[in-house]
Amino acid sequence: MPAFRWLFAGQTVSAVGDQVLPVAVAAVVVGRGGSAGELGLVLAARTAALVLFALLGGVWADRLPRVRVLVAADVVRLLATAGLAVAVGTGSPPTWALAALVLVVGAGEAFSRPAYSALLPTVLPAEQLPAGNALSGGGRHLAQVLGPGLAGALLLVTGPAAVFAVDAASFGISLLTLLRVAEPVRRRAPRRRLHAEVAEGLVAVRERPWVGAVLAMSCAQLLLALAPATVLLPIVLDEGGARASAYGLVLAAGALGGLAGVLVAGWWRPAHPGLAGLLCLAAWALPPLGLLVQAPVPLLAAAWALGGAGLGPFNVWWETALQRAVPPHLLARVVSLDWLCSLALLPLGLALVGPVVALVGRGPVLAAAVGAMAVTSLLPLLVPGVRDLRDPAGRGA
Repeated sequence: MPAFRWLFAGQTVSAVGDQVLPVAVAAVVVGRGGSAGELGLVLAARTAALVLFALLGGVWADRLPRVRVLVAADVVRLLATAGLAVAVGTGSPPTWALAALVLVVGAGEAFSRPAYSALLPTVLPAEQLPAGNALSGGGRHLAQVLGPGLAGALLLVTGPAAVFAVDAASFGISLLTLLRVAEPVRRRAPRRRLHAEVAEGLVAVRERPWVGAVLAMSCAQLLLALAPATVLLPIVLDEGGARASAYGLVLAAGALGGLAGVLVAGWWRPAHPGLAGLLCLAAWALPPLGLLVQAPVPLLAAAWALGGAGLGPFNVWWETALQRAVPPHLLARVVSLDWLCSLALLPLGLALVGPVVALVGRGPVLAAAVGAMAVTSLLPLLVPGVRDLRDPAGRGA
């Protein structure tokens, strides 16, 4: 499977680049005395692009050869990150210029992700899809560990411009590997108006209630559990007198746990992947629980590691189920909807944590997060098809 090997190698390298970007952006803004609002604006530009362009990326990944979409996305991100390197290396670009270039990087990512996920079933045999998804997820988790560390090391000896240059180089490497990927020819449906093609993706989800149930679960968990844990972790650590490095330690533990989880999912074949995956996913109730009881740093790191380890298997089996159950000409659009549900409510959730904590207190918010994570991980099992992540009438695999 040389096509998958080239694809996996290139996408893993570019994932490292994705992780060095926010570190370099923070170094630029903070280094020149920028405010938290300026930093938030620049970082939010990437998430905004992912939300705005996710559905469009899915449509075009279904319209065109997926390798071509991936190449275009890498070219766009290479040019944008190279622009950041030049702008920072030759002066002090205004905040709006940084945000605009980061927005372009996010737009490229929004086109790349659905194209990659939809391409995998065409370069791997069906029986090897779980292993392929596990390796892909493992590469992303490894990048979450290596990327920030690489950026931090570069900042010690050079400056942000060099970090942006390394980010650009990662997309150049990914671009070269894509040129070695031969995508099988597939029949594509005639083009229709954009809104009609987006609607086809929505119909594909509606026809598979088990898919819609999991998407609804993702939205609820992002809003009610992930957002509070993300915002309150650094606050709890600071109030507990932990060193500044403790925050990175806890996040790295979560990434390593996720890496272990996806690797286990690569060879574990449960009889009921939906049931097993959701039970694993419920482990993500541990991070807000650790914050609720104000656990010491080692226990918080363990909670994040176990939560990541539970999230990993669910993601692998879920991605595999979509790739098997959704027709190839609709797959990228459904993947983009899945990704949108994993992103759209997160900014809202992050923004609401502070006001809600001020209104009712931190304890109730974290207790609600623990309960919401546990309950919403099990509620989808009431929907036929979720237990096995396939259509109960036999459609899908």
